[in-house]
Amino acid sequence: MAGSLREPLNPEQEHLIRVIFEQFDRVGEWPIWQYVDLTLESRFGVDNAADVLASLPSVGERSPTSLSYGLTWRQDSYAPVRLDVPIALTVAGLRYVPEAEPLLRSFITTIRHFVDRKRNLVPSPTKVVEATVTSAEIRNELSTASIGTGAAPPPEAPMRKLRQLLAHEPFLYSVVHKPDPAKEEWTVRVPAVLRAYRGLVSIDDYLDRVIEQVAPPGPPSVPLSFGALDIPYAVGYLDAVWRYRTGSHLFVNLDPASVARLTQECGSEEEFNSLMSALADVLGQVVKPGQSSPPQRGALEAVRDHLSAVLDVEAADRVAAAIGTLIHLRRLRVSAQHGDARHRAVTAFQQIGLAFPPVSWQAAWAHVAVTAKGALDVLREEIHVGLPSV
Repeated sequence: MAGSLREPLNPEQEHLIRVIFEQFDRVGEWPIWQYVDLTLESRFGVDNAADVLASLPSVGERSPTSLSYGLTWRQDSYAPVRLDVPIALTVAGLRYVPEAEPLLRSFITTIRHFVDRKRNLVPSPTKVVEATVTSAEIRNELSTASIGTGAAPPPEAPMRKLRQLLAHEPFLYSVVHKPDPAKEEWTVRVPAVLRAYRGLVSIDDYLDRVIEQVAPPGPPSVPLSFGALDIPYAVGYLDAVWRYRTGSHLFVNLDPASVARLTQECGSEEEFNSLMSALADVLGQVVKPGQSSPPQRGALEAVRDHLSAVLDVEAADRVAAAIGTLIHLRRLRVSAQHGDARHRAVTAFQQIGLAFPPVSWQAAWAHVAVTAKGALDVLREEIHVGLPSV
């Protein structure tokens, strides 16, 4: 698993990492996604930047309630990327940039200092004590390390970059405090989890420790199992709850043949494509209240936008993530069936946790079916609780 964050990148992935880093290196601030998107298109002819971003290796599970770690960091990384959201490189991402090596050395030195401070903390029998490190201490530590290597002490700009890098690493998201925006003076509350980073030697060593925390080895996997009627039942149950809450059907004009196809077995790529086509046909028949037929395109998106406006924030986020999963499944069908878009299948399959081509088309369909049922069940739960009855 650790190797997935160190595998060679393809040219488009390298361009994306480079564009993000160059802006950060120049001004000490991470660029927004629109800048990265437009720069990739104008400089390198990359017109699918969002797909490239999604194809970057990562570990863990991308969801509102789970940890994950990859080459980039942004708010709500489990959701589609917004144009105005800043996008940063993590330590894992900076590892691919040779010019970032001095910053990464400073990072490792700083983490070692945190660990030492935590280890030397004097406990109190009556109150909680915390290890707090100031930016001045970190600067002195880095200056000492620089003298040992014959390098110059860190000026202001690298300290600012180091602060921003710390704030985007797992378990360090909320421990950096900078009270005065005009001064590069800040403190770090060292979390207890950094005990796991004792004895760090290198960036690769750090990545190993992070991955152990973010995506620890689980129990031996067992083959996914599902019933042939699971998806039709989930569709029917969701539609019944929707009708109870809104007075109208969520799924309209369902093709009986498509529903019937979802109960068939999968033993080949051709059968997988047929099942994906049937699933896309069913998912394309959703409508929001007040409409009698779905739009030609974007039916799931229209329902998502409707629910985002009427549910509370937490429920709306969960619904958006579930519908996002169903949209990924719809893209999976397009990638798998159209020859001119087949190169996109790798990204589409990765977005739902599958390799392309899969080792087994039967196992791939089982994964898709379980994923689809899970997303449909999430919609039913939030609609049942969050929507008022008509």
